[in-house]
Amino acid sequence: MANILTIIRLIGTIPLVVIIGKNGLCLSSSLLFIFLGITDFLDGYIARKYNKCTNFGKVVDGIADKFLMLSVTIVLLAKNIIPYWTLLIFIRDISSCIFAILYIKKTGIIIKSNIFGNLKATLHILSIALTLLIGNWNLASAILLIIAILLFIPEIFSILKILRNKK
Repeated sequence: MANILTIIRLIGTIPLVVIIGKNGLCLSSSLLFIFLGITDFLDGYIARKYNKCTNFGKVVDGIADKFLMLSVTIVLLAKNIIPYWTLLIFIRDISSCIFAILYIKKTGIIIKSNIFGNLKATLHILSIALTLLIGNWNLASAILLIIAILLFIPEIFSILKILRNKK
């Protein structure tokens, strides 16, 4: 079930981007984005609760998350709804992805997400959801996104701690 929710998020991103691209910020784009954001929380919750965490889920969930957030961000940037500095969050995501790929190549172990990554994702989703619901970029969305970006600092320390313990 968890992997099905992940696939729904991956596929659901396409109509969401089309709706935002054609209609801009509207109720249907807001509701679809919120639904897809909820699938991000539910898939992880279900996988952990029923002990169904799989390597497929760990990898594809991350891809689905990045695909959703990057696609929506690009459309919102193209429509001049959000500022360009919002792309900073993806520097964090790209850095995490590069680290994860290198770590998997070296050890064969896929590190599960941690509290900082989950909190970053939550704040990022809330930031975009507020923008879609309110109809423009706003102070609350900016504050949520800045906090999400800054969470990269404790996340680095958390990952370093995991690496020390794996030795």
